[in-house]
Amino acid sequence: MRTVQLELLRPGEILAERERCSIVYLPVGPLEWHGPAMPYGTDALLAQSLARRAAEKTGGVAMPTLFIGTERERPASILRDKGFENPEQMYVLGMDVPKNSMKSFYAREDMFAVIVREHLRLLVQQGYRLIVIVNGHGAWGQTATLERLAVEFSHETPSKVIVGFPTIAREGEEIDFGHACDAETALMQYLTDGCVDLSQLPPRDVKLKYTDWGIADDCVFTGHPSADKCVVRDPRNATPEQGERFFRVALEHLCRQVTDAYQDL
Repeated sequence: MRTVQLELLRPGEILAERERCSIVYLPVGPLEWHGPAMPYGTDALLAQSLARRAAEKTGGVAMPTLFIGTERERPASILRDKGFENPEQMYVLGMDVPKNSMKSFYAREDMFAVIVREHLRLLVQQGYRLIVIVNGHGAWGQTATLERLAVEFSHETPSKVIVGFPTIAREGEEIDFGHACDAETALMQYLTDGCVDLSQLPPRDVKLKYTDWGIADDCVFTGHPSADKCVVRDPRNATPEQGERFFRVALEHLCRQVTDAYQDL
């Protein structure tokens, strides 16, 4: 097949590939603040790249990317771990800390669910046996919503729906859920051409405070922040070579998940 991108295929090509391998990938992620040095569409761009590369490996096609996502207000415990004073009096949605220069495009959780639900309905109508939502955004509300829809559609329609999330892990470590730190920065360096500009961050001898940059290590979300409330996984240390390794791990994990699910149909 000349491309896996459904929007570029002719009807006969789409039908022939569906007959050969009835898998469709739906990449999803918001336009979201990832610090001043990172692309605004980081989550969705990662999901998009994974969906297309996975379709090339497993068969099937990739839908146009849904640049949409949702977030919830941060509890006072996380705001405190980020170093904010009087967190009980603050309302911070997702990564939109007060010092960011612009807000993220966060849809309300119910609207996010409606939009994804409609896309799933249409893909079921198209006759795909396996629908793979590639979720680039690890927010609790988004993940829970997608998992709920996957269960519902898998039991109430002829299609199987699964949710894949990028497994970004260093050798010998668990998944890294950090936001705009070295892992995501490296991935964007690898996947995009000139879209990461580390000169937008201060010199390396200046620490990156969580409250100042809208960047956060995974340890912040697990209740074990750094003592000085500054970034540990420094994005200024990122390289495209690291990004390629992270991407390869994530791609292998997704393809294995999809292949197993398709074989079980």
